[in-house]
Amino acid sequence: MARAKTPISVVLGEAIRETRKARGHTQESFALRASLDRSYYGAIERGEFNVTVDTLAKVAAGLEVPVWELFKRAGL
Repeated sequence: MARAKTPISVVLGEAIRETRKARGHTQESFALRASLDRSYYGAIERGEFNVTVDTLAKVAAGLEVPVWELFKRAGL
């Protein structure tokens, strides 16, 4: 089932993806590191979910950046 993407979710997902790749992680290795299901994490990167603050905090911790840095990278 296709999920409605919002512009904010899309740019945030792109910023997360770019940060993950810059740190040398695959989606699978990073999802494991952040304790997230790989398919769910992939959907986050594609902007298919409006992630909760708790999930965003897990992603940021796994990337070793503060949450605000992800918003900054996304231009938000």
